[in-house]
Amino acid sequence: MLHYLHQATLDIIGLAGFNYSFNALSDQQSDLSDSFNAVIHPSSSVPVIQILKVQVPAFRNVLVFDKGSRDVQKARSKMDSIGRELVSKKKAEVLREKMTGDDSVKKSKDLLSLLIRSNMDDAGGGLTDDEVLHQIPTFLLAGHETSSTATTWTLFSLAVHPDVQRRLRSELLTVPTDSPTMGELDSLVYLDAVLRESLRYHSVVDGSIKVAIKNDVVPLEKPFVGTDGKIRNFIEVAKGDSFYVPILMMNVAESIWGPDGRVFNPDRWLGEGPPKASQSIPSVWGGQMTFSARPCSCIGLTFALIEMKALLLTLLRGFEFELAVPREEIVRRSA
Repeated sequence: MLHYLHQATLDIIGLAGFNYSFNALSDQQSDLSDSFNAVIHPSSSVPVIQILKVQVPAFRNVLVFDKGSRDVQKARSKMDSIGRELVSKKKAEVLREKMTGDDSVKKSKDLLSLLIRSNMDDAGGGLTDDEVLHQIPTFLLAGHETSSTATTWTLFSLAVHPDVQRRLRSELLTVPTDSPTMGELDSLVYLDAVLRESLRYHSVVDGSIKVAIKNDVVPLEKPFVGTDGKIRNFIEVAKGDSFYVPILMMNVAESIWGPDGRVFNPDRWLGEGPPKASQSIPSVWGGQMTFSARPCSCIGLTFALIEMKALLLTLLRGFEFELAVPREEIVRRSA
């Protein structure tokens, strides 16, 4: 399912984001699709080299002798070429619209068209072509990899909990159309509860690294004893300090979610809703850190939620899901 959903979400973000057909589900991979996959899934027999490139910037231009580096470099050049072609084409369409009054382009609501149209308004001061170009891989990655992985984990939980799956399917079968609107998808209460619980319990991003932009003091709810033996009620933060935000841990912590914090239970979102302790988390959705927090929250939050709901509605109305291997063989691995 992970493989098929990777293909599905790549097709979806291609059309919704750029009005570009990857044709991944039909196995007619485009040049952009092949290049994109080569960049985010590089094949390398020497992972140490990749680690060094991440940790030591100087190595990124020096260690180019391994095949993985050459393949990624070639793929990135192809992505850049195709991206510039897409940007140039969209700009020409918007200019034609402005000069001739042809409003046919306005019917195109893909992300790239909207971005370029907004960027070419009379106010000026918009993004450069290079800056617009750099949004393409950003939205491709954010709108493809995480959504497919999160949907796969949801199907896994539904297979493990067949009672939840049957209950959800019963609700989905009440929808009178195979192509519901966003409003109709959002009105499905149990679907929303299942998705919230899956994103909490299986947060695709384990954690996030943040860097302080100024000196500050962080007050603490509970004091701690420092290495010098002194009790402290706060942490002093210096500009440039790095912090790891443990998203997955916060999403399942029993101190926040109660004694069943590490249990998959969609019912926690029904009735009175999740415990009050979760309301103290500075999240943008669901009292959880899955989509991070403002001002660095996920820009594609709403898109991802609707996409996942649409995928689940289609799949669960047509199929029953069971595990193909023993549950203990399914493990979580970060890459």
